[in-house]
Amino acid sequence: MIIMIVLSQSIFLKEPERIYPIQGTFIQLLENSHGQWDENDWLIFFSYLKKLKISDLYLQWTVADTRAFFSSSSFQSVKFPPLEIILKLAEQFDIKINIGLVYDYEYWNQITKNSHQVKIYLDELLSRSIFAAEQITPIAINYKSFNGWYITEEVDDINWKLIDKRELLFSYLGQLSSALEKLTPGYQIAISGFCNGQIEITEFNKFWNQLFKRTRINLALFQDGIGTNKLTFSKLPDYLAAFKQSAIDNQREIGVIVEIFRQTDGYPINKKPFQAVPADLFRINRQRQLASRFSQNIIAFSIPTYMMPIAGNSGEALYNRYLADIEEKTNSNSRLERLR
Repeated sequence: MIIMIVLSQSIFLKEPERIYPIQGTFIQLLENSHGQWDENDWLIFFSYLKKLKISDLYLQWTVADTRAFFSSSSFQSVKFPPLEIILKLAEQFDIKINIGLVYDYEYWNQITKNSHQVKIYLDELLSRSIFAAEQITPIAINYKSFNGWYITEEVDDINWKLIDKRELLFSYLGQLSSALEKLTPGYQIAISGFCNGQIEITEFNKFWNQLFKRTRINLALFQDGIGTNKLTFSKLPDYLAAFKQSAIDNQREIGVIVEIFRQTDGYPINKKPFQAVPADLFRINRQRQLASRFSQNIIAFSIPTYMMPIAGNSGEALYNRYLADIEEKTNSNSRLERLR
């Protein structure tokens, strides 16, 4: 006698690994482009973001050296200061804005100096950053799109190895984040960091534990380093796990910055200025898949530069491929839901 046993199809189907979509991006405001845009240019920009289903926009800075991207009587404003237009249109498109402060072009050179010089530099930068935030706050709080602040200075694993310099960094970030919290209580305060793979995992975890304990920062974003070859797909998970654990231990949130470019020039490839091109979608999807194991908050660096029609032919091509890809995955997920 033949006994036929019908088993549920779901026993044999392995649940597919979740890949979260990109939900945010950075933009680096530049005087010769964004400082010249009118409202229609920004309207087109936000329409692209909306099609890509972007919900968070990080302004990496609003002051570049002495040039401000908001109306200011103290800094030199660009021809068409865009901050209020950005906040207004973001409100219309239901996109949250995280406002960066002062970008100093000498930052990476200055922090390599001795502790005494670094302290003088950070004290001056602190004053400038708080001053900028004080001028931005009356503008930003008028808009529902204002989500909080982004601390422009990126944190790496090389320049803060010495304990005395690390203390200077924590003091700087502590004072700045406290000032931002006092200006706008309850708003997000974010920062980003990256790793060159030159620090032990346990020390890396300890560093971020200390940073969280000494500051009011409530969101930390980790740059995956794939576009710059700072980290590999094999090494990245260990750093992300340690990064996430430090945030959990301190009740903070994390996100993962997916580098959607491929570096072609600049250190350590050669001595030319940094140059990059859009990465291929297959690699970006691998990055998203890895990032999704640690956070739903996936941020691109950066859509305006590498994945938009305004970024040239290769940027437009990646934009179209990504749109088609997320539409296909949305339809596929809908079919799976109906089967369950």
